Amino acid sequence: MSISKEIFVGIITAFSFGIFAWMASTLISVDKRTEVMAVQVNANYEMIKPLWEDFIQRRNDYEKTKY
Repeated sequence: MSISKEIFVGIITAFSFGIFAWMASTLISVDKRTEVMAVQVNANYEMIKPLWEDFIQRRNDYEKTKY
């Protein structure tokens, strides 16, 4: 009975370490994907920013001339 209890505890311990290793690798993967998306969003923002500022300026100029 003692040996089967030790085997059971060993299996549960190995399973627990496997779960923790899987969680750590998943978190690292998600962190990498998040960083890539952040870089892409920043690049899009830098590309769109001048267009948006020009649009706002033109709208303000139009509003001033309308009245």
